[in-house]
Amino acid sequence: MVARKHAGRTSAARSEPEHFIEFAERIPDWCVVMGLIGSGQEIHVGEEAGLIQWRWAVERSNRRGDWTVHAPLAAQDVFEGSQIPFDLRPSLNLDTELRFHLAKDLHRFVAGVLAAEPPSALTVLSAGLENEGFHLRLTRSLESAKDYLRSRYADDRDARYGVVASSKDRDLVRFGIPNDFQSTKRVRVGPWYGDPEDDARGLSCRRLTTCVTEFGAQGLELDATLLAWGTHFIMQTGRWSNANARGYRKGAKVRDPFQLRVNAYRVLLTRGRDACVVFVPPLPQLDETFDYLQNVGFKLL
Repeated sequence: MVARKHAGRTSAARSEPEHFIEFAERIPDWCVVMGLIGSGQEIHVGEEAGLIQWRWAVERSNRRGDWTVHAPLAAQDVFEGSQIPFDLRPSLNLDTELRFHLAKDLHRFVAGVLAAEPPSALTVLSAGLENEGFHLRLTRSLESAKDYLRSRYADDRDARYGVVASSKDRDLVRFGIPNDFQSTKRVRVGPWYGDPEDDARGLSCRRLTTCVTEFGAQGLELDATLLAWGTHFIMQTGRWSNANARGYRKGAKVRDPFQLRVNAYRVLLTRGRDACVVFVPPLPQLDETFDYLQNVGFKLL
């Protein structure tokens, strides 16, 4: 991603971790770099490798002998065999969920869905989410999905809900989901998340007329999401496939396009604090996807 944006400037063609390490090494005497890193949410080209990019950044540093890495036990495989001193501590694993006050197991459930685990392995988690008040809902009617959200939050003007969709799908536009590049680049993210529904500018997410993709949703949240599921990431014979995904720009060095789609849906499935409503367009190639989501615990509207 950085290399493409700064073509011809080899000094700029570095990963984000490499830039952070470089910045830190400019500080006189000593410093601490603290990274709160959510694994499995790398959605930009060049990020596919994940946490190990931080190991590579330190190992490639001219001052690598000055570094000591402190990390959670979960990172042991990442740093095993490295010549960089590292210290693994259980206390550095941030495993207490704060964002989802009704859904402490949502990330576990989503990880299982994206790993195509059998429904029998996930229904206990989805039932627990329902009991805690987090709603997983499913429909093949976009209007039903919108009606559900409007009804659920009819008496809460401050609640935030909106449409989210993957940036790489090519079929959602004809179902009324404006996830194409020209449409999403016109979305003003601040007003989309923050404006009241009756604001004269008409930019609020609550109007359910515009959407954000994984790039506009990462790191942010809504009370509930309407996730439009595309034909570019579908269940085929029990496995996820991205065979119909929109291609990347010519020359983009994409290591693992499938992993980028998995990570995009991990972001999209975890943006709601109270509910996630999935709209699956009524297309035959999405029938197995719809059945799988229903079988793992999404309740029909």
